[in-house]
Amino acid sequence: SWEIFEPLGYIDLLSFWVVSKDDQVERALADGDDSIMASALEWKKQGKVKHIGFSTHGSAENIMKLIESNKFDYVNLHYHFFGCYHAEGTPDGHGGHGNLQCVKRALELDMGVFNISPIDKGGRLYQPSSRVARAIGPDLTPIAFANLHSWMTAGMHTVSVGFARPEDLTETLEAVNLFMNKEKTLPILEGVIRRLNKVSEDHLGKEWHERGLLNIPSALERESNGIGLGHTLWCYNMMHAYGMYDAAKARYTSLVSEGKKWKKDKPWEENMKAIGAGNAMRAVDDSIDLNKVLNGHFDPSMAAQRIKEVHSILGPNSKELTMEQRLEKGWDEAYDLRPWHEYPDTERLSMPGIILQN
Repeated sequence: SWEIFEPLGYIDLLSFWVVSKDDQVERALADGDDSIMASALEWKKQGKVKHIGFSTHGSAENIMKLIESNKFDYVNLHYHFFGCYHAEGTPDGHGGHGNLQCVKRALELDMGVFNISPIDKGGRLYQPSSRVARAIGPDLTPIAFANLHSWMTAGMHTVSVGFARPEDLTETLEAVNLFMNKEKTLPILEGVIRRLNKVSEDHLGKEWHERGLLNIPSALERESNGIGLGHTLWCYNMMHAYGMYDAAKARYTSLVSEGKKWKKDKPWEENMKAIGAGNAMRAVDDSIDLNKVLNGHFDPSMAAQRIKEVHSILGPNSKELTMEQRLEKGWDEAYDLRPWHEYPDTERLSMPGIILQN
C-alpha cells in the first residue's frame, strides 16, 4: 500500500532488493495485473516513483536476464577488479564469467549502474595484501584504484563507500580528484592493471589466469547442489595470485555459515529456498563428484584439487594461518586502516563490538 510512503511525496529510486535466485528473478519479471512489476509501474505512471531498479547478489546469468528484460532503470551489482562477489566464476551467457558483460549491457540500455562495495567486497582494500599494495604502486592507493577502476575502466556511475569516520573518505575523495583529470590518470590506471594482471599470471600461470573461472556451473544449478564452485576458485585466486588471505577467508566463511541451513535429508528445492538471497551458495562438501560437475572446465582435475585446497585452508576445521606462515606464502597484509575491527561495510558490524573496541 502506498499509504505508508505518503509522507515522502514520491520515491526517487524504488529498488527490487537482492533479486538473486531463479524464483526471485521470475517474480520480478512476471507480467500480469497482480504482479510486483505492475504495481511499481502504476506508481511510476502516477508520479509516485521516478525510477525502478534492482539490486542483486545473483549469478551473472540471472543478472543479465534482469538487465536484458529492459524493465529497469538502474541496477546495483558487484563488479570489481579482483572479483565480482557471488557472480565471480558464474557463466555470463556470452562466453565469459562474472559481471563485466552485465555492466556493459546495462550501459548500452542507458541504465544507471551502481557498484556495491568495491572497497570491502572488492577485496577488503582498507586492509590490502602487501603483494597488491606493491603492484598498485606509489601513485594510487588500493582504495583509490578500486574506485577509479569502477568509473574509468568499467564506466559505472556510482560506488558505495562504508565509513566509520570522516578520514575513511579521504582516499575516495582523492580518487574523485584523479577522475577529474582523466588525461593524467588514465595511463597510471592502465599501468596498475597491467602490473596486477602480470602478478596473477606469474603466480597462477597464464592459462589459469585466463580460463580458470570459465565453464563452471553456478551454485543455482542442480548439479552444483548449492555449492559455490566458482566462488571457491575465486578465493583460490585471491590467495595465490594476490596474497589476499583475509579477503578470501571472509568470503569463504560466509559460505560455511550459509551451508548450515542445508540439510542432507531435505530435497534440493527445499534447501535452495532455505539459503538466503544475499548469499545463495554454500561451502564445499562431499555430496557431489567434483570432477564430473566440472567436466566443462579446461582442467577438471586441477579445478577440483584447488577447490579442496581452499576448503582445507579456509573451511570450518582449518586453523587461521600465523603471521609467519602468511609471510612464507606471501599472503601478509600491507596495513590495516580500520580504527577498530568492526567496519561499516562488513556483515560483522555490531554495536557491542564498536563500544568494546573504541
